[in-house]
Amino acid sequence: MKQVAGKIFFTAISVLYPVLVYCGIRYWGLSPRRMSLMLLALGFYHFLNFTRSKSKADRGRTGALVALILVCALVAFFANNILFVKFYPVLVNLSLLAFFGFTLWRPPSFAFRMACLGNKSLNTSPSFKAVERYCNKVTFAWCLFFVVNGSVSALTVFVGSDKIWSLYNGLISYILIGLFFIVEYLVRKMVQSKMQSYVPVCDLERDSRPDGALVAEGKTWGDFVSDVSKVRYYLEARENVPWILHCEDSYYFTVSLLAMLQSGRKALVTANRQEAFIKEIKKPEYGFLTDEPFAGSVAGANEMPATLIQDVLGNENAHCSDGDKARKIKFGKFDKSKAEMVMYTSGTTGEPKAVYKRFLQFENELFELVKVFGNDWVNRKVYSTVNHHHIYGLLFTALLPIATGLPFRRHRIDFPTELANIAGEAAVIASSPAFLKRLSAETDKPIDFKCPPIIYSSGGPLPEEVARKACELTGFWTMEIYGSTETGGIAYRQSKNGPVWTPFEVCKMSVAENGCLNIKSSYILEPEGFTTGDLVDLYDDGRFLLKGRSDSIVKIEEKRISLPEVEMRLKQTGLVQDVRVVPMVGKRQYLAAAIVLNEVGRTKFAGSPKLAINNYFHDYLLKFIENTVSPKKWRYLEELPQNTEGKIRMRDIQALFGLAESPNFKILKFRREPGALTAKLLFPATSDYYDGHFPEFKLLPAVVQVDMVLRLARNFLEVPKELSKMNRTRFANPILPDVPVMVKITYDADAGKVTFAYTSEDGETSYSNGSLMMNTSTGDAGEGENRG
Repeated sequence: MKQVAGKIFFTAISVLYPVLVYCGIRYWGLSPRRMSLMLLALGFYHFLNFTRSKSKADRGRTGALVALILVCALVAFFANNILFVKFYPVLVNLSLLAFFGFTLWRPPSFAFRMACLGNKSLNTSPSFKAVERYCNKVTFAWCLFFVVNGSVSALTVFVGSDKIWSLYNGLISYILIGLFFIVEYLVRKMVQSKMQSYVPVCDLERDSRPDGALVAEGKTWGDFVSDVSKVRYYLEARENVPWILHCEDSYYFTVSLLAMLQSGRKALVTANRQEAFIKEIKKPEYGFLTDEPFAGSVAGANEMPATLIQDVLGNENAHCSDGDKARKIKFGKFDKSKAEMVMYTSGTTGEPKAVYKRFLQFENELFELVKVFGNDWVNRKVYSTVNHHHIYGLLFTALLPIATGLPFRRHRIDFPTELANIAGEAAVIASSPAFLKRLSAETDKPIDFKCPPIIYSSGGPLPEEVARKACELTGFWTMEIYGSTETGGIAYRQSKNGPVWTPFEVCKMSVAENGCLNIKSSYILEPEGFTTGDLVDLYDDGRFLLKGRSDSIVKIEEKRISLPEVEMRLKQTGLVQDVRVVPMVGKRQYLAAAIVLNEVGRTKFAGSPKLAINNYFHDYLLKFIENTVSPKKWRYLEELPQNTEGKIRMRDIQALFGLAESPNFKILKFRREPGALTAKLLFPATSDYYDGHFPEFKLLPAVVQVDMVLRLARNFLEVPKELSKMNRTRFANPILPDVPVMVKITYDADAGKVTFAYTSEDGETSYSNGSLMMNTSTGDAGEGENRG
């Protein structure tokens, strides 16, 4: 208590010092010698602070001030000279100048230290660097103020009367300090309004952002809050049951997800909206919220049908509860430890798997991502080439923008050519190896970005040559994120710095007994952590090197062979952009390789027969591996098949080899989803299919088109072998030789119905479409032939 009283007393003397000196000389008749005793007392007070200070910087500043005060006090006492008594305000200015200047020389600056004390979350804010730069400018401005103020104060010591000295140092100086504070406060508020701030998703409230802050195209924060409220009213007016969520529009998706979390509904997030899959995960009481009309029938007589979010948001009374016509907004915090989500992943196996999550896990990961990458995102807009229904897309293109206040694009970028349309924007792009490979293959000239975009990639390893080419085109070397739905983000790297991965700070690494990576982190709830299927070398500093999948070691003819090793050797030829080697089982087990040639490879093998290409790669591999474990079958594609998560699944590659190869057609690329197949086909002019059909004007016969649909459906979609009838088939335009065509095939297993459509590659021209009924009574599903 005495210390507090002493501080108040001496602070008051220090502030009122010019007035006390003036009154002492003018009205109280005190001599300079007596007035110097007050200066000596202030020097003693500062000396006590000097002895208590633990900081070297503070001790140095206070020590210098004490020394100068004591010198002035002693000179004034012995010389009985008022001039040295009046030096105190000048010394205070010099002391403050030294202190503020020292913090600029040895950061953090004083203003930034105060900002961090006032806002504990500043260190994790995406505006951290911007705030630091602003605070440095404020500290420098204070230094200039002390220089000017100290100079004027010194001038009043030597020039002018005691009254002018007292008036400036005891009043005008304090008014100037107050004005400086007011101006800086107004400027700070203006700057803050333009900065992003990190707010955990579970802590978002109506006033977390300005109403006019942009969220997505045509949508502000005020719109977002209102739309979440409308969906909340809709959900809370019904039973508290889980809701399946699929919205292609990122804005509708984020609105729906936040409404479910805030209203305590479990969200089942799925990228797959095929009827068969929805029926598989949907119980009778479950809701289904989507933004696209659902063609299938997912609801029985007593089940809840699919709900379009557009209908919910378009309801004028959506804010009104029963019996309450007042428009009241429902938007606020929720308990992250109780909010539940389910995500669906297939990994490399291709089998859908439900992964249960608490939102606490997402919040912990968001915090870590902002801490590591947030400073790079300031004043940028978020774009995506990936699906936001999977964990990587969910975090980077939905949750992070909402948590950091960054605007985001509502629809994915599907084609590399679209990047030119956003070249004028400062962008963060969540991408994938598949998109970046297409960008590297299809783009020749660098994209003229206003400033280089920040690009992330996840879903699989990004080849270094692709990352290098993407950097040449965009100006940024892609940051890769390694993780999974079960683990969240584990580590990151830029391959220009080598193949080693750096784990996020909260991830603790170890190697399991089977040689695979085990992770424990704040977003893995199991105390034992999670063991991946990836083999690793773990270094002492926690970094690690991925060595391939544990299931990538197979036995061929009793010989163990690493599939990644074979893939690496094929890439060493300098002719291969991408490759996957898979084990196959026929009369005996063997390997098969699906290859995407790079530009050099395409040039080298242009016009070469397939056998010559096969032999080239086979002979090259014999330098490193035995003939018995060398691939026996080969396919050459434009790109490897990937699922919606951007992952290449072994079963898809195996299915490709399950279809007998034929000189009559080529599969250039394909994508398989549950109940659906999209493939790019080419029918060469040398194909037997054209023989005997209009020799002067070759076109693909209708019967061949239908047969090809059946062949693909039986191999990739497990369609029954026996055709029951053709319902409706329309042939609009001829398919000519050597013209690539796209075919999309869907299969409704319950109805036994196959639908198909042939179109041009750009989708502008329709060649044919129709539907086929299969005989499901035999239960004889088609199986691909293991040859070709």
